[in-house]
Amino acid sequence: MTARGTTASRVIVALTLALGACGRKSPPIAPELVRPEPAEQLGAVVVPEGVRLTWLRPMRYSGGARMNDLGGFTIERAPGEGAPVEFEPVGTLPVEDQTRFRKERRLEWIDHSAEPGRRYLYRVTAFTLDGYRSTPAGPVAIRFGPEAPPAKEQ
Repeated sequence: MTARGTTASRVIVALTLALGACGRKSPPIAPELVRPEPAEQLGAVVVPEGVRLTWLRPMRYSGGARMNDLGGFTIERAPGEGAPVEFEPVGTLPVEDQTRFRKERRLEWIDHSAEPGRRYLYRVTAFTLDGYRSTPAGPVAIRFGPEAPPAKEQ
Protein backbone atom coordinates (compact mmCIF):
# COMPACT_ATOMS: atom_id res chain seq x y z
CA MET A 1 0.00 0.00 0.00
CA THR A 2 1.34 3.44 -0.87
CA ALA A 3 1.53 6.43 1.42
CA ARG A 4 -1.23 7.99 -0.60
CA GLY A 5 -3.52 4.95 -0.10
CA THR A 6 -2.80 4.93 3.63
CA THR A 7 -3.68 8.61 3.96
CA ALA A 8 -6.93 8.12 2.03
CA SER A 9 -7.85 5.16 4.23
CA ARG A 10 -7.22 7.21 7.37
CA VAL A 11 -9.37 10.06 6.07
CA ILE A 12 -12.23 7.66 5.28
CA VAL A 13 -12.00 6.04 8.74
CA ALA A 14 -11.88 9.49 10.42
CA LEU A 15 -14.93 10.72 8.47
CA THR A 16 -16.85 7.54 9.24
CA LEU A 17 -16.14 7.88 12.95
CA ALA A 18 -16.96 11.60 12.95
CA LEU A 19 -20.28 11.14 11.14
CA GLY A 20 -21.25 8.16 13.25
CA ALA A 21 -20.64 10.09 16.48
CA CYS A 22 -22.75 13.14 15.61
CA GLY A 23 -25.64 13.80 17.96
CA ARG A 24 -27.32 11.60 20.47
CA LYS A 25 -28.57 8.36 19.01
CA SER A 26 -31.45 6.41 20.45
CA PRO A 27 -33.98 4.03 19.02
CA PRO A 28 -37.03 5.69 17.47
CA ILE A 29 -40.16 5.89 19.63
CA ALA A 30 -43.58 5.12 18.19
CA PRO A 31 -45.93 8.16 18.11
CA GLU A 32 -48.53 6.40 20.23
CA LEU A 33 -45.98 6.24 23.08
CA VAL A 34 -45.32 10.00 23.18
CA ARG A 35 -48.91 11.19 23.41
CA PRO A 36 -49.82 12.74 26.75
CA GLU A 37 -51.91 10.66 29.11
CA PRO A 38 -55.45 12.07 29.44
CA ALA A 39 -56.27 14.64 32.13
CA GLU A 40 -57.72 13.19 35.33
CA GLN A 41 -60.60 14.12 37.65
CA LEU A 42 -62.41 16.40 35.22
CA GLY A 43 -65.15 18.26 37.04
CA ALA A 44 -67.55 21.13 36.37
CA VAL A 45 -69.30 23.58 38.70
CA VAL A 46 -71.52 26.57 38.08
CA VAL A 47 -70.00 29.89 39.15
CA PRO A 48 -71.39 33.42 38.64
CA GLU A 49 -69.05 33.93 35.64
CA GLY A 50 -70.05 30.72 33.85
CA VAL A 51 -69.05 27.06 34.07
CA ARG A 52 -65.73 26.33 35.80
CA LEU A 53 -63.91 23.19 34.69
CA THR A 54 -61.13 21.74 36.84
CA TRP A 55 -58.81 18.80 36.19
CA LEU A 56 -55.44 17.30 37.02
CA ARG A 57 -52.79 17.62 34.34
CA PRO A 58 -51.06 14.52 33.00
CA MET A 59 -47.44 14.13 34.08
CA ARG A 60 -46.45 11.23 31.81
CA TYR A 61 -46.60 10.15 28.20
CA SER A 62 -48.75 7.20 27.23
CA GLY A 63 -45.52 5.15 27.05
CA GLY A 64 -44.78 5.87 30.74
CA ALA A 65 -41.91 8.37 30.44
CA ARG A 66 -42.05 11.68 32.35
CA MET A 67 -43.44 14.51 30.22
CA ASN A 68 -41.87 17.99 30.16
CA ASP A 69 -43.29 19.38 26.91
CA LEU A 70 -46.99 19.73 27.70
CA GLY A 71 -48.23 22.62 25.57
CA GLY A 72 -51.76 22.99 26.90
CA PHE A 73 -55.34 21.81 26.66
CA THR A 74 -58.18 22.10 24.21
CA ILE A 75 -61.61 22.46 25.83
CA GLU A 76 -64.61 21.21 23.84
CA ARG A 77 -68.33 21.58 24.51
CA ALA A 78 -71.44 19.88 23.16
CA PRO A 79 -75.13 20.39 23.84
CA GLY A 80 -76.15 18.12 26.68
CA GLU A 81 -79.46 17.20 25.14
CA GLY A 82 -80.21 15.52 21.86
CA ALA A 83 -78.23 13.26 19.62
CA PRO A 84 -75.81 12.90 18.00
CA VAL A 85 -73.33 14.57 20.35
CA GLU A 86 -70.96 16.83 18.42
CA PHE A 87 -68.19 18.51 20.38
CA GLU A 88 -66.82 21.86 19.25
CA PRO A 89 -63.77 23.70 20.59
CA VAL A 90 -64.69 26.54 22.96
CA GLY A 91 -61.29 27.35 24.41
CA THR A 92 -57.62 26.61 24.86
CA LEU A 93 -55.60 26.73 28.06
CA PRO A 94 -51.88 27.08 27.27
CA VAL A 95 -49.32 25.73 29.73
CA GLU A 96 -46.12 27.75 30.17
CA ASP A 97 -44.35 26.00 33.05
CA GLN A 98 -42.35 23.45 31.01
CA THR A 99 -39.03 24.62 32.50
CA ARG A 100 -40.23 24.82 36.10
CA PHE A 101 -39.23 22.07 38.50
CA ARG A 102 -42.65 22.11 40.18
CA LYS A 103 -45.47 22.22 37.70
CA GLU A 104 -49.03 23.30 38.47
CA ARG A 105 -50.97 20.04 38.93
CA ARG A 106 -54.59 21.28 39.25
CA LEU A 107 -55.79 23.49 36.41
CA GLU A 108 -59.02 25.34 35.75
CA TRP A 109 -60.78 27.15 32.96
CA ILE A 110 -64.09 29.08 32.93
CA ASP A 111 -66.56 28.96 30.06
CA HIS A 112 -67.86 32.54 29.97
CA SER A 113 -70.00 31.85 26.89
CA ALA A 114 -72.34 29.33 28.55
CA GLU A 115 -75.99 30.32 28.24
CA PRO A 116 -78.32 30.19 31.27
CA GLY A 117 -80.77 27.32 31.32
CA ARG A 118 -78.72 25.13 28.96
CA ARG A 119 -77.23 21.72 29.64
CA TYR A 120 -73.69 21.05 28.37
CA LEU A 121 -71.15 18.28 28.01
CA TYR A 122 -67.46 19.16 28.29
CA ARG A 123 -64.27 17.29 27.54
CA VAL A 124 -60.59 18.26 27.73
CA THR A 125 -57.71 17.08 25.51
CA ALA A 126 -54.04 17.59 26.40
CA PHE A 127 -51.47 18.40 23.71
CA THR A 128 -47.67 18.59 23.59
CA LEU A 129 -45.56 21.32 22.05
CA ASP A 130 -44.98 18.92 19.12
CA GLY A 131 -48.73 18.56 18.54
CA TYR A 132 -49.31 15.08 19.97
CA ARG A 133 -52.78 14.84 21.54
CA SER A 134 -54.18 12.73 24.34
CA THR A 135 -57.49 10.95 24.28
CA PRO A 136 -60.17 13.28 25.68
CA ALA A 137 -60.95 13.36 29.39
CA GLY A 138 -64.67 13.37 30.04
CA PRO A 139 -67.28 14.08 29.11
CA VAL A 140 -68.68 15.77 32.19
CA ALA A 141 -72.28 17.06 32.15
CA ILE A 142 -73.66 20.19 33.79
CA ARG A 143 -76.71 22.44 33.58
CA PHE A 144 -75.81 26.11 33.61
CA GLY A 145 -78.23 28.61 34.99
CA PRO A 146 -80.93 28.98 37.54
CA GLU A 147 -82.26 25.89 39.18
CA ALA A 148 -85.85 24.90 38.60
CA PRO A 149 -88.24 26.94 40.75
CA PRO A 150 -89.43 25.15 43.89
CA ALA A 151 -92.67 23.24 43.56
CA LYS A 152 -95.71 25.19 44.79
CA GLU A 153 -97.45 23.85 47.83
CA GLN A 154 -100.99 22.62 47.27
